[in-house]
Amino acid sequence: MRVAIIFLIHFANILTAFDIKDHPNWHLLDHEHCGESLSDRIIGGASATLGQFPWVARLGYQPHFPRFSLPVFKCGGSLISNFYVVTAAHCVAHLRNEDLALIRLGELNAITDVDCENNVCAPPVQDFRPAKQFYHENYGNPKMRHDIALIRLDHPAKIHSYVLPICLPQGPLLNKDYEGTTMEVAGWGVNDVETGASSAVLLHVRVPIIKPEMCEQSVGHFATVSENQFCAGGQIGYDSCGGDSGGPLMKPEAVDGPPRYFLIGVVSFGSTNCGSNVPAIYTNVARYVKWILDNIEP
Repeated sequence: MRVAIIFLIHFANILTAFDIKDHPNWHLLDHEHCGESLSDRIIGGASATLGQFPWVARLGYQPHFPRFSLPVFKCGGSLISNFYVVTAAHCVAHLRNEDLALIRLGELNAITDVDCENNVCAPPVQDFRPAKQFYHENYGNPKMRHDIALIRLDHPAKIHSYVLPICLPQGPLLNKDYEGTTMEVAGWGVNDVETGASSAVLLHVRVPIIKPEMCEQSVGHFATVSENQFCAGGQIGYDSCGGDSGGPLMKPEAVDGPPRYFLIGVVSFGSTNCGSNVPAIYTNVARYVKWILDNIEP
């Protein structure tokens, strides 16, 4: 009986890997150019950082009071098509005294109007308002589970080398075991634990995927880690933090071609002591690809 159950689970996993491309909304994603990074191009012997993560979005929030204050960027996200950004559910659900007002794409340095590097300049940033935002129907049940959301932009993003969607997991990536591997996280989150100051420039860091048990021991009473989540980090000074919520956990993978970046996880939560040896929890995007496809529109 146990052998039969294992076979059925394995067979279901195989079907999942093959069936996702048959989803009626699969064609709404850019499978030809998604996940391409300019960091693969060498300029003067050094890897370029401009256009390295062209799918990373910034989410700006408008406080209710004072009424005409500027939006404050508090969360991140990942562009997956010209109309949709994936973020964490806690970045859009149950907001108090503020509204999600702005989604910004194509930014590297928040201080400069135009980002330039090695005499090459990117086009100006693209700003959008949320036309629609919705989070997973089971978010928060149990606490902090299903921490994933979609934002539809009020107009399509102009796709170019500096604004480009990231790929969603497909094929073998839907069931791949990433424990023991290293991934990248990017964002403008808190980079000074003493002052709480955020970075003006997009930062990225490599984090190891570790055993869920190690995460539960470190995070303690915060939560347990389910199969719909990853545990990553645990190295002093190397983790996601604060304003990185909703941002991407990503990895280059070769699927049907050369390596491209895939959205493996979404920054969910962790210790408030940023930069400590306490790992962070990430939503496992592979478990929600069908949910994403079910909820996007042309």
